[in-house]
Amino acid sequence: MIALLFAAIPPVPSPPAPIFTSTPAPISERAILENETDTALARGKAIGGTLGVTIVDLSTGARTARNGDANLPLGAVQNLAFAVLALREVDAGTIAKAPATDAVMRMLVNGDAQATDELIGVLGGTESVNAKLRALGFGDIFTVPNDEGYASSDAIAHLLTAVAGGSLLSPASSSVLLNVLSDVHAGANRLRAGLTPSAQLMHVTGTLPDTDDRNEATNDAGITYVDGRTMIVVALLHDGRGSANDRDRVLAAAARAAADAAAANP
Repeated sequence: MIALLFAAIPPVPSPPAPIFTSTPAPISERAILENETDTALARGKAIGGTLGVTIVDLSTGARTARNGDANLPLGAVQNLAFAVLALREVDAGTIAKAPATDAVMRMLVNGDAQATDELIGVLGGTESVNAKLRALGFGDIFTVPNDEGYASSDAIAHLLTAVAGGSLLSPASSSVLLNVLSDVHAGANRLRAGLTPSAQLMHVTGTLPDTDDRNEATNDAGITYVDGRTMIVVALLHDGRGSANDRDRVLAAAARAAADAAAANP
């Protein structure tokens, strides 16, 4: 069954070679990233929210962040950490590949809470997960049961950079994770809406409910291949007011900064 499921997922091309090296980023790219990230930040403020956003162009090394060190609620974005650690256990031979990859798919693609609980249990609970993250150098990511973890956009960008670079997982497990992330269709009006139609997006979303008249978290974080660039985009919106569409547009503006910077500097 697992083989059939993965056979249905279109293969994700290997990241372009420049992902492993950096060349000086043109000033114009940095300017676009900074100016348009400021636009996303202003959109967040306009609806009363706090936006943590980090964008990294892995092809040039250009980076920009706004509130990048602010610890914000993650919602299901924390599931990325569970997926990475579970696949590392597969690589180590301590858990079986088939049930782990099935649970990762159900958790990330279907939002299956039971699958999340299964992986947390296999990993020894969230305290064990946090200890494993610290040992790997990702101690700024704190997972908590029931999607209540928190981290900064910088911390999530750090984890995604390691995923994209292939330093955390074997090639086989990296391929599994990227394929699953590419099949996440939730949040179509978030990062996806700010990218060009031809851009590839491998991402994870997180949404928490409203408290009074404020939304606890509207989040999206991923790796995108856009106009020949490999870019990390993380946008975490906390305490936004208004409709879900209003909040989604803030995240789309963050992705548009990355897309416009890539298009202006082919």
